[in-house]
Amino acid sequence: MKKEILNIPTPFGEPLILYKNQWGPESGDTLSIVSGLQGDRLNGLMVASRLSRFLNDVESGNEAGYQIQGCIQIFPVVNYKAWETGSAHWPFDGQDVDLTFPGMESGELTETICNTVIQHTAESDYGIILQTGEKHYEEAPHVKLIAPNRKRRTLTRSLGFHTVREVAESPSLILNLAKQWDLMGLHPFILCAGKSQTYHPQYCDLLLDGIVNFMRAEGLLSHHREKASQRETAFFDAQSEYPVLTREAGLFYPEPVIGTTVKEGEKLGEVRDLYQGTVLEQIHAPEEGYVVTLRDHPMVHEKELVAILLGEKNRRWFWPFG
Repeated sequence: MKKEILNIPTPFGEPLILYKNQWGPESGDTLSIVSGLQGDRLNGLMVASRLSRFLNDVESGNEAGYQIQGCIQIFPVVNYKAWETGSAHWPFDGQDVDLTFPGMESGELTETICNTVIQHTAESDYGIILQTGEKHYEEAPHVKLIAPNRKRRTLTRSLGFHTVREVAESPSLILNLAKQWDLMGLHPFILCAGKSQTYHPQYCDLLLDGIVNFMRAEGLLSHHREKASQRETAFFDAQSEYPVLTREAGLFYPEPVIGTTVKEGEKLGEVRDLYQGTVLEQIHAPEEGYVVTLRDHPMVHEKELVAILLGEKNRRWFWPFG
C-alpha cells in the first residue's frame, strides 16, 4: 500500500511529496528498506520497484504459496529532487543525504526529509539500505555492517552474499542512516553492488533474491513449501582493508575482475601517459585479497585510490549451520 509521509509546498506550486510502500500488520516485526539516498544509484531504485511489485502480488494472492507475516515498508526514493536531475545530490543545496541524518523536523528541505525517514523507521527491527559504489568506482556485491556483533553476522547469512565488510568508525559516521539505526536499536545492513548511473540486472537479481530470503528467514514472509537458506559468508573487519593508490598521474588500465581474489604481488593494472601511452607505473597487490572496489574511470591523479582489497589473511568464515 502506497502511503504519503511528507508533503511540503515549494515555490513553484507543485508540492514535494515523499511516499513509502507498506505491507503486513503494524504490530509484528518490522523491516524497513531504503533506496534512493543519492539520485544516481539506479540498482537500489530498480530493486525497490521490483520488490514492491512482488509484495503487491503476494498481498493480492498472485504469488502462490507466499504470505506476509510481518510489517515490511519500502522507501523507494528518498532524495527525490536528486533523482529528477540524475545526480548524486540535489544541486540546490548540494547536501549528501546520507550525511544529513537524523535531520530536523523544521529545517532545510533535505534535513526535513531525513528526519521523516527516521521517524517512520524508528520502531523497526531491521533496516536495509540499498547502495552502489561511489562515483568512478564499482563495488562487488557485499554487505556493509555497522558495529557488527554475533547476531548481525548470523543475520547476514540469510542475505545470500558471499562477502561481509565491517564499516570503520569515523567522525562522520554518526550522520549516516545506518549508524542512526544502530543507535536506535535496529539491526542495520547496507547492501552494496555495482556503480552509480548504471543498472546491473545480475546484481539486482542477487539483491532481490537475498532480501526475499532474509524476509523468509526472519518470519516476515512465509512460503508453504520453500524454506529460507543460509550460505557460508566471509567476514572482513575494518583492519582487513588494503587501499591501493597510484604513484603517478595518467590513465589507469585495470587488469583484475571485480569480485575476484588476487595474490600478493599480482598485477592490478597500469598507469599510462595521457599523450604518449607509455607505461608510467605498474600497480601490484600489496597483499593477497578480494577485489571489492575497483576504479572504472581511467583518469587518475597522483596518490589516487584505484582499488580496495579485503585481506584473505584476516578473513573469518561463518558457516550455514549452528
